[in-house]
Order: sequence, then C-alpha cells, then structure tokens
Amino acid sequence: MWKEEYRLGVETIDSQHQQLFEMVDNLLRVIDGSEHGDYKKECADAVSFLYDYTVKHFQFEETYQASIGYADMEAHKLQHKRFIITVDNFAKRMLGSDYDMKVVKAFSGSLVAWLNYHVAETDQKIVGNKPRNVNESIMTCLESFLSSSLNVIETMVGVKQDEIKKTIPPKRDFNGDISFSINLVGDIIGSTIFTYSAGFARSVIKSLIAKDMEELDEIARSAMAETSNIIGGKATVMMSGNGKTCDISTPILLTDKIDALGFEGFHLQTGDGAMQILLSVK
Repeated sequence: MWKEEYRLGVETIDSQHQQLFEMVDNLLRVIDGSEHGDYKKECADAVSFLYDYTVKHFQFEETYQASIGYADMEAHKLQHKRFIITVDNFAKRMLGSDYDMKVVKAFSGSLVAWLNYHVAETDQKIVGNKPRNVNESIMTCLESFLSSSLNVIETMVGVKQDEIKKTIPPKRDFNGDISFSINLVGDIIGSTIFTYSAGFARSVIKSLIAKDMEELDEIARSAMAETSNIIGGKATVMMSGNGKTCDISTPILLTDKIDALGFEGFHLQTGDGAMQILLSVK
C-alpha cells in the first residue's frame, strides 16, 4: 500500500506513515487468513497500535505544522479528531462483538480509505505550505461538493478530473448499488446522499488494496462510507468561513429506495462506473 510518492520529505512523519501502512497491510493479511486462531489478538494489537499512533503521530504532525505556520492547521486537526472518533467507535464495536469478522472488515475498509486519502492528499499540503486567502468568497454548497468529489476521485482512483463526465442536474433514474446519507450541521444545515455504482465502488477498493472485489462486503461498504466522509469533510471546510461553520454527521448506510424529492446535485461518470451526490440545504 505504501507508495514513494507519499513521502513528505520530513523523516519522522514519513517513518510514522510507513509504520501505519505496514499495520494496515498486516491487518488485511489477518483477514485473508482469519481461519487461524490468533486473529482476534492481532486485531486487538492493531487497535492498541492505532491508539498509541494517534497520540504520538498526530501530536508530532500538528506541532510541525505550527512550527512552519501552516495555514490550514485547524482544518487538518479536525480530520485527526474525526479519525480518532472512528477508531474509538470501531474498537468498541469489535470488542463488543468479540471481533466478529464483519466488524473487523468494516474497520479495515474505513482505515484503508482514510489512510490512503489523508496521506496522499491532505498531508501533502503541509510541505507545500500554501497560505489560504482568507478573503476569498465562500463557494456554494454544490460547487464545494463537486470540487471535493473530483479531487477525491483523482487522488484515490487516479482518474484525472478532465476525464470525468459531469452531469448537472443529477440523473433522477440513477439508483446505484450502495448509498449513504450524511447530514450537514452547524451554521449550514442540510442533508446529503452519496450513491455509488458497484463498478465505481470496486474501482475505489482496487485502487486502495490492489485487489479485485466481486462482492461489496463489509470492507467495501466501510471504505465507501469513509470515502463519503472524506468528500463531505473536505466540502464543509470549503463551505466554512466568514464566521460560519459547517460540519458533517457520521455516514449512514441506506437500505431503502432513495426519495430525492427536493434534492439537487450532480452525477459523475468514470470509465469504471458512476457516483452521484444529492444535496438539500435548509
């Protein structure tokens, strides 16, 4: 999973990132060979590692950002806080289920999606250290989600933004195969629906773990939930400013037919499949 282009050139941060990738690689191997009796201990060790990692690594990374006057430090810290909450929630679920394999797979999928995007895109901005123009106007909610989606697809799947076909308004007959809802909270209140085709979801998973996945199991659903979380989190950062704040709730898997009445949005088509985001703001 580790790629040389993930290097920031900051030795301690790069070393810590490599350790985290190795841990996730090992966790995926544990899932593939879960018939042996030690997988529960190895899962518990992974959670223990992550608790220790989030304290030491995030503290070091945030101290480094402060030392260079990184303009987007507060938004970056918010991503760290969200990740800590994700790890804590999964740790409780795994312990409560006696490390049920479905929960372990969901945990792994979320880890894979968050780690690849955070290190490949968010952390890369630290060394660029480009100050944000605080006087720039706030983008509309729809523009923010579109910009965020295109960026995440390019980073995670490797599809260039100019190769993605954009349709606005969205396709009302697009149902997709896996969907999530995320609420907007704060000064901007609303609801979002993320819908992905099976082909699109498989392309995301393959780019993350270099493995074809025929069935959209717990790993896939959790990875796509985290992908939705990443897109939404990035969009709300764009939407916040000028005294207004916006955040997102935890993604919820939708199992019933989507009622998109009153929602606007966009449809994105790649060579492997499609995704669509619907948005309603109060």
